[in-house]
Amino acid sequence: MTAITLNLLAEEQQAQAARAHDPLKIVIAVSLGLLTVVVASGSILSVLRAQKSAELQTLEANWSKISVSDKEAEFQKTRALAEEIVGLNQSRVLIAPELALVKDLIPPTIQLSRLTLGLSVETAAESHGEEAGSKHGGRPKTVEHLVLRLEGIATSSRPELEVDQFLRTLRGDARFGALVEDIQLRSISRGYSAAEKSAPVLPDAAFAIECRYKEKDKK
Repeated sequence: MTAITLNLLAEEQQAQAARAHDPLKIVIAVSLGLLTVVVASGSILSVLRAQKSAELQTLEANWSKISVSDKEAEFQKTRALAEEIVGLNQSRVLIAPELALVKDLIPPTIQLSRLTLGLSVETAAESHGEEAGSKHGGRPKTVEHLVLRLEGIATSSRPELEVDQFLRTLRGDARFGALVEDIQLRSISRGYSAAEKSAPVLPDAAFAIECRYKEKDKK
């Protein structure tokens, strides 16, 4: 009779070794999977970061342009306002003496309703003595006249005479005459008015007088 020997210990060792290899494979597979996910996520995040960075740079550039343009527009607006204020101040200083002189010459029978200051610009030929025999006898120059227009109403029994007397006063005043070269009555019309219901109706005359100041040359 032949004896058969079974080595159960060796089979058990092989089974243990096979079971020991299975967890290692699982760990390796899981690690590789996680590494792949991490690498893919990093790539996606890197692309998104690059896109957002480009958008941020574009927005910053646009904002810088808008800020510069706003500052420039605000500066131009402030400059224009300052120039306008300076111009108004210079005009006020220029016409203040003229208005002060007229104020002192208005009689009680004259009531001014409107004062208008304007600038009359004329172009004339300027002659040159040393070039009298040349072809070009002169060159054009610009002459500016400040014109003061007085509009008002004279009220009295004979208002036309009051207006005429006002004209004489303006023309005869030494200080005002030193500044003005011509004073003309431009219009006059007769009417009637009453200050109150109980007051008698008096004739009046609406008039317009222009005072032409002496020239200011601008060659």
